[in-house]
Amino acid sequence: MRTSSVSGRLLAATVSLGLAVGLAGCGGDEATADPTGAAAFVVGARSNMPAPQLDGRAVGVLDRAVDNQSLAAIVVADGEPSVLGTMSLVVEGATSQARKASQNDNRQAVLDGIAAARADDEEADLLMGLELAARTLRSVETLPHEIAVIDSGLSTVAPLDFTQPGLLEADPQEVAEILSKQDALPDLEGIEVTFQGLGDTAAPQESLSIAQRTNLIAIWRAVIQAAGGEVFLEERPLAEETVVGLPEVSVVPVPAGPACVGATIELTGADVAFEPDSAEFLDPAAVRDVLKPIADQLRTAGLTATLTGTTARVGDLDGQVELSERRAQAVLEELVALGVPSESLTAVGVGSEFPGYVPDHDAAGNLLPGPAAENRTVVITLEDGSTWTLCE
Repeated sequence: MRTSSVSGRLLAATVSLGLAVGLAGCGGDEATADPTGAAAFVVGARSNMPAPQLDGRAVGVLDRAVDNQSLAAIVVADGEPSVLGTMSLVVEGATSQARKASQNDNRQAVLDGIAAARADDEEADLLMGLELAARTLRSVETLPHEIAVIDSGLSTVAPLDFTQPGLLEADPQEVAEILSKQDALPDLEGIEVTFQGLGDTAAPQESLSIAQRTNLIAIWRAVIQAAGGEVFLEERPLAEETVVGLPEVSVVPVPAGPACVGATIELTGADVAFEPDSAEFLDPAAVRDVLKPIADQLRTAGLTATLTGTTARVGDLDGQVELSERRAQAVLEELVALGVPSESLTAVGVGSEFPGYVPDHDAAGNLLPGPAAENRTVVITLEDGSTWTLCE
C-alpha cells in the first residue's frame, strides 16, 4: 500500500490550517466555532466509469464538512488505493465576510482536489479505499464521521472481484457474510457512507441492466451494514466524460440476455432475479420484459416446455428441491400471464443435483457467492425436438 502526498498527485501543497481559536472580529462578529468531525471522499477517478463529481447527498457530505470545519481527505480507489491528501477546513478571518470567503475557498479546494484526482494503478479496489478512508476519519475523535463514495462499485480486486462469474448476481447477504469470515470488511462502525455513481459505467465497460444495478446496490448496502456503517444513496448518475489515458481496469462481464442453445434457454439471476430464499421476483416488470419473447414463441408456435429450477447447495436437498420448484413455477405463472397455455408447461425442481453444477463451497465449507449464483437458474427446455428461434 502506498500513501502519496498532495503535492505529488493532488494539489500544489498540503493545506494545513490547524485548529482555529475563536476570532472576535470588529463590529461584534461572533466567534468561530471549534472544528469537529472528518469527511473522506473516495473516488474512482479511473477507467471504465464516468469522471467523479459530487451531486445531491454527496454534496451534502462536503457542505457539512465545510460548516463543521472538519478534516477532509481524498482517497482514490484504484488497484492500490491511496490517500491523496488531507486538508483541515478551518475558517480564517477576523470578519464575517473574511470567514465566508475562507469557507468558500475551503469548499472549492476539496472540489478541485476531487476533479484533479486520477488513478495511477490498474484495477479497482473499493474495499481497501473504504478502509483507508475509515482509518483517516478515526484520526479525528470528534464527530460526525462521513464518507462520500463516487465510484461505479465494480471492484476488480479480490476478495470483492466482480469479474468473477456470478458475483454480480450473487445474494448480497452471502457476499457480506463471506467477506466477514475472511476479515475483509473495513471497520465502518458509526460512519455514514453515501454512494454516488453505483452502476454508472463508461466504455469499454458495458452498461448494467436495471436488475444488475439493483443487485450491485444491494451488495454494497449489505457490505456497508455488515461493516457497521449506515448507507445512503444518491441516485443522480455521473455524467462527466472519462479522462483518457488512465490505467486499465478489467471489464466486468455483463450477460447480454438468457443463455440460449438449441432447445434450452437458461435464466440466471441476471435475467430473472428472486428475493433471497424466496420465489418472489425482485423486479417483476424486468422479469416480464425478459420472458415476453420466450412467451411469444411458445404461444405462436403452440410449443410445450419443461421449466427446471436449480439451486446452490444450501440446506438439505429436500429444501433445495422445494425452492427450485417454486421458482420454476413462478416463471411458469408469468409465462401463462403472458398468454402461454398453462397445460403446455411443466415446472420441476432438482435443487443442486443437476449436470453442470458448479462447486459452490471452499475447502473450509464456506459458501462462495459467485458460484452459488451460477447454480441458481431456471432452465426452459422445449419438447418434441423443437428449438428456440431466439438462439438463431
